Amino acid sequence: MRAFSMLCSKFVILSRRSSIILTCLAACSAGGLRLNAQILTQEDLQNETAEYEVASRSAELPHMPAIAAGRIWLHLGVLYQDAGRFGQAEIAYEHAMRLLTIAPVSRPDLADALDNLGTLYAESGNLKDAEHAEKNAVKMREAAGLKSELPRSWYHLATLYLHQHRSANAREFAQRAAEAFSEDRNALPENKLGTLLVLASSLCQSHQYPEAIAHLQSALQLSNNLYGPEQLPTGLNTFLLGYAYWQSGDLVSANPLMQRGSDILGKTLGWHPAYLFVLTQYAQFLRKAHQQDAAHAIEQEIKQKRTHLNSEPKFGQQLQMIDIAVLF
Repeated sequence: MRAFSMLCSKFVILSRRSSIILTCLAACSAGGLRLNAQILTQEDLQNETAEYEVASRSAELPHMPAIAAGRIWLHLGVLYQDAGRFGQAEIAYEHAMRLLTIAPVSRPDLADALDNLGTLYAESGNLKDAEHAEKNAVKMREAAGLKSELPRSWYHLATLYLHQHRSANAREFAQRAAEAFSEDRNALPENKLGTLLVLASSLCQSHQYPEAIAHLQSALQLSNNLYGPEQLPTGLNTFLLGYAYWQSGDLVSANPLMQRGSDILGKTLGWHPAYLFVLTQYAQFLRKAHQQDAAHAIEQEIKQKRTHLNSEPKFGQQLQMIDIAVLF
């Protein structure tokens, strides 16, 4: 499930740990893209970060209670993670946990810190420590009776297992999270969307395409309602639905969806490495569909842009890490 490092120069999309990116866009963006209905400008994120950096200077004992200070450092960690400043985010989370373990201990806040640290590790590719942190967050929430917070832990664990290609585990936790979110009137819509994508992706990994397609169709309807038809989440969802149809053998249904999805992603992402990889998948589809001229035109465009991006270190590294296969 999404909180987020820079995708482009204009927008930052915050999730407060919804982590949809860890589900599907983790396959497209090594920079930690996450999606949420709350969209802030880069300037907004920088201003809020500056405010919390100032607040953090006095967020220590004995200037304020440990719980209050820990919450400030916890939120500062979220902001750093949103901006892709992972090293600073880790330091902030660890400092928050030190404060939050001082009596009287706030177990809900401490569990949030562990959960956030787990998503941070997952985004930076440290899957072993990510799983350890997420499991500890689950145990803490269970021990404290925080039943309303457990679906979020299940969602994040499902996302992590999906990334590890442990499809059975991913499906189990995603199903539990999806059912819980569907029954909770106060559940964030982006969490509902994220769990549907994780569940569908885990089914695709197991080649259970009809079930996956049904969940992706539900997710697409929700994405349209939540974000609108022309936004990045809807474009990605549309493309993934088409991809699932392709893998199921239904090229006729796949074609308009993959084309539509790639068009939306092109408009919203620009020549981001994630978009290049989506186009690569679409070109492969066109080859399979015997549309050789169209595929060749896209491949030439990709080649030219990839050469340019490879000359830029921050993009060149991402191009090596992008892998949509994590979804299927």
